Amino acid sequence: MSRIDAGVARHQVHWRAHGSGSALVLLNGYGAAGTAWPLAWQRTLRARHRVVTPDLRGSGRSRFSQTPFSIADLADDVVAVLDQAEIERGCILGLSMGGMVAQELALRAPERVAGLVLAGSRPPVPRFTRPPLRSSLRLLLPSGPGRTLADYYHRQWTSATAPGFADDHPHLIDELVDQTLEGPTSRRMLRHQVAAMMAWGHAERLERLRVPSAVVHGSLDRFSPVANGRALAELIPDATYDEVAGVGHLLPLEAPDRLDAAIADVLAQR
Repeated sequence: MSRIDAGVARHQVHWRAHGSGSALVLLNGYGAAGTAWPLAWQRTLRARHRVVTPDLRGSGRSRFSQTPFSIADLADDVVAVLDQAEIERGCILGLSMGGMVAQELALRAPERVAGLVLAGSRPPVPRFTRPPLRSSLRLLLPSGPGRTLADYYHRQWTSATAPGFADDHPHLIDELVDQTLEGPTSRRMLRHQVAAMMAWGHAERLERLRVPSAVVHGSLDRFSPVANGRALAELIPDATYDEVAGVGHLLPLEAPDRLDAAIADVLAQR
């Protein structure tokens, strides 16, 4: 039986939930709404879990949320979503920036985290390895004159995947572009998200984590170099590490089966 809920938590943070079963919270990355996950993968997850997808502050329907904000504020927002959704504990999967929020959540409220899956993410400063300048500029610069927003997002998401992936799976890139265009993140909110990420520090805190954790990272990730995944696995006690060869930054598109295995692994450790 499928259960569909929706709500607005603190600071106008929107969320929705589909499916039934154990709670699974998906936290998306920089500039991406909670709706921007592969549709086929969402259907698979909803068959086993109650899947909760918040729009982190600045993105999707949460783009009018209070500013400025920190990664800690975003983690507190997720706790508020869990409260409103009446979820005592859930598995938290965070992609990229969402993985940073997931780490902070596990540090601030470990009793709410049944398992932690960090996909294409990074640790806090000073263990953060910066991406190449070209990759950073691709995320930060506006689309430019004469280019539609759809073209801009198509180029951005294509560059986030491994070489050749977009040519082999154009429907997945087109699907993600359409999802992004439903509620594009403003330049102002993108700046707030960048500021929150750059101010996030004290990597040594991760050594205190005591929740089942899995790190999944693509070997060809240009937006979060693979050194970040390796550092997370070193810092988080007993974390498993899966480095996926030939895969880029968008693991839900490129390697959903590896994320499924990581979810199952951390939940089996409860």
